Amino acid sequence: MKIIINADDFGLTRGVSLGILDSMEKGIVTSTTALVNSSFFEEGMSEAKKRGLDSIGIHLAMTIGKPVLPPQEIPNLVNDKGFFHKSVANLKELDYDEVRKELKAQIEKFLEFNPKPTHLDGHHHFFSFHQVFLDAILDLAAEYNLPVRCLDPKLNHIYERKGVRTTEGIILDFYQDNVQEDIFKSLVLNKRDIKTVELMCHPAYVDEELMSISSYNTWRKEEFNILTSETVKEFLRGNGVELINFRDI
Repeated sequence: MKIIINADDFGLTRGVSLGILDSMEKGIVTSTTALVNSSFFEEGMSEAKKRGLDSIGIHLAMTIGKPVLPPQEIPNLVNDKGFFHKSVANLKELDYDEVRKELKAQIEKFLEFNPKPTHLDGHHHFFSFHQVFLDAILDLAAEYNLPVRCLDPKLNHIYERKGVRTTEGIILDFYQDNVQEDIFKSLVLNKRDIKTVELMCHPAYVDEELMSISSYNTWRKEEFNILTSETVKEFLRGNGVELINFRDI
């Protein structure tokens, strides 16, 4: 079994970025994805470069902060203050060209700081709510030759048809009350017959900024503790689990 341990939300706050980088250096996290429209994106990318850590992809955003493009260029994606809507579930007037244009702008901004992103995924899994989002992401992934997180293995055939790489399985349940070492181990063992798996995680050092902007906060420090645990490292070794990143699929 080969597993990618991917930490979402890089750049969300300073504590999130530092927690993720330390999880990569001291623990089992093999990859992260960055929010290019966040206040701490540039600082986080600079710190990653100093440490020689470049297994970083793009955490495409449609539900947090402001867009990279001027709001007037993508009016259906923002509210009257120029921010993304907090939820995309009820959006109805979605235009493929607007979506693709903004997501492409986010990719291009990332490339200014790292020319070789590992892959794409989405904040709050926004591309699971409307087909137009998934279409735009997969089209861009094909254009840039990047893998994409697949939230449901039943959709893998769509990725294959577009020529987009992804893992065969995914673990999304290492979250909130499931952030316990024994549950982590069982989640991994339940997928041991699958060749390649991604496990989504959110390690961080909890800072004031995180407490003020995210309801998912204190669990992140517990995630950090588990993902840097020596017993977890030994568990993976003992079960023949190989740690990889998206460049390996």
